[in-house]
Amino acid sequence: MEPIAYLAMEIKQRELDSRVLIASHLLKSGIAVIFGQQWSIFANVKALPPGIILFKTVNNIQGRLMSSFRAAGHLVAATDEEVLVCTQDECFLEVFSKSAAENCDLFFAQSNFHKDVVERNFPSLRNRTAAVGNARIDFLAPNRRRVFEPEVAEIKQKHGSYILFNTNYSQLNSIWNDVNQVTKIAAQAGMFDASNPDSVAEYKAKLKWEWRNRDEMVKLLNWTVQNVSSKKIILRPHPGEIAEFWAERFGNNERVHIVPRSNPHPWIMGSDLVVHTSCTTGLEAALMDKPVVNLVPAAHPTFDFITNKINPTFPTWEGVANAMDVFFRSGGGPIRQSIEERGAVLSEQFEMSDREVAEKIAERLIAELRDHGAPNFDGHVPRFLGDGYQRTARGETMKDKFMLEQGEMASRLQDALTGMGAYIRVKILELDDSVFLLLPQT
Repeated sequence: MEPIAYLAMEIKQRELDSRVLIASHLLKSGIAVIFGQQWSIFANVKALPPGIILFKTVNNIQGRLMSSFRAAGHLVAATDEEVLVCTQDECFLEVFSKSAAENCDLFFAQSNFHKDVVERNFPSLRNRTAAVGNARIDFLAPNRRRVFEPEVAEIKQKHGSYILFNTNYSQLNSIWNDVNQVTKIAAQAGMFDASNPDSVAEYKAKLKWEWRNRDEMVKLLNWTVQNVSSKKIILRPHPGEIAEFWAERFGNNERVHIVPRSNPHPWIMGSDLVVHTSCTTGLEAALMDKPVVNLVPAAHPTFDFITNKINPTFPTWEGVANAMDVFFRSGGGPIRQSIEERGAVLSEQFEMSDREVAEKIAERLIAELRDHGAPNFDGHVPRFLGDGYQRTARGETMKDKFMLEQGEMASRLQDALTGMGAYIRVKILELDDSVFLLLPQT
């Protein structure tokens, strides 16, 4: 086992910030890192020196990949960052596959409740699960989100006062442009069992739920365009959505600006109000102490979300419109009230401490490497196996999800290291399009 970790990502806007922090803590402790888009890293599994890889989730697709890394001599760790808004067993387990559990050496839960759910359902992960929190929320802390302040200032200068609408209809309005293709991918990931009529019916009910959410959001956006003339409207689609759906309906209005493939954090920070439908951004806004409102026309077919507990939540666009009207006229009403009441719920659902989640994850990854014989890093470039690392071609959809230039890699890493008071030199070698070998310099 060599002192190296693999941080593979799919969606830049969602994963980059947390992975940069994890990489920084690893590098500070003398662990080399291969960092970047997942497709190239996965394709090179047999060429990578044995180390530890961190997966972002635990569905069937990830489970098969975990098996291939295990077979090539690697250690496997995983989070499940897709469950950030979950509060119930069914939500935490929706796509947690048996194959992932069986091929995982270490799993990071976001709370003690989450840890208990996982260990009860997957005995193989007992004593292999650590409640550390969710790395996606590290950058929401006041000391970390300051890094976004220059971008927030630019946004405010350009757009002035605005309402941020976050949409999350990535199955109906998918980058794959075809609901049938999305359904096929969902089956492969383990979201439903195509051979089980009850499972298929449940999945269809979830699609219908998403459809109702989108229709109601369109009505709310139409009302806002017509009635809230004092503020611009920023429409930020989910990274898995195509922007054309929204551009066709609102793109010709000069007060509406669509910002696809964007980091949500600076847009949330600069907003006067965040509007969503059971979206993770509703939680992120609450954690950043921003006003937020949730539009939910019907209960989810199988489970609840934390956003329904910490955000003022309404079943109709008219209810949200009334709450927005009161808030913008007086600063009060249910939107203000929710800001004062949500702290207790948040503390119950997340592992809270003074230490960053990224630091705790990095510590456990390093301990796992050490337990399996990884030596101290001595400044050498880790050896490659077989024919060495091979560059791989990517389609446009994959490039749209994740592109990272070497200059941005260096800048992001330097900001993170400076923020933790770690003044170390890191050598950055490009291995492939958006994939880098990061070497701490001794």
